[in-house]
Amino acid sequence: MKIVVALAAVALTACASIPEPAAFDPAATSFTGYVRFTEGEFQLYEREAQVQAPFARPCVSGALPRDAQRSAAEMSGQKVTFTGRAVAWPAGGVGLEHEGSTIRNTCGVDHVILAQTVSVIR
Repeated sequence: MKIVVALAAVALTACASIPEPAAFDPAATSFTGYVRFTEGEFQLYEREAQVQAPFARPCVSGALPRDAQRSAAEMSGQKVTFTGRAVAWPAGGVGLEHEGSTIRNTCGVDHVILAQTVSVIR
């Protein structure tokens, strides 16, 4: 049991120190990168290879409104642009609601994206 608790503490510490992607600007209103959709949220990466690697970092978590989030899931792996805004992740937060979607911040960075639209870059 002590080993499990110690490993959990190390994992949480590692998550807290993950840097935000260099190309991510929290003041922006559009965010471009390669996307992976998971249940309830998306992860946005700078490089295509990151989308293919499980647990790749750094990334930025976000979500579209619920119906748009569900419809956009087929875009996983593609280069996209989200429009919306970034907000600070609340200290000790476990979830942030965005128009019916729940962002869990699996990327573990200081900001998340509250997206309104997404389009594929061809």
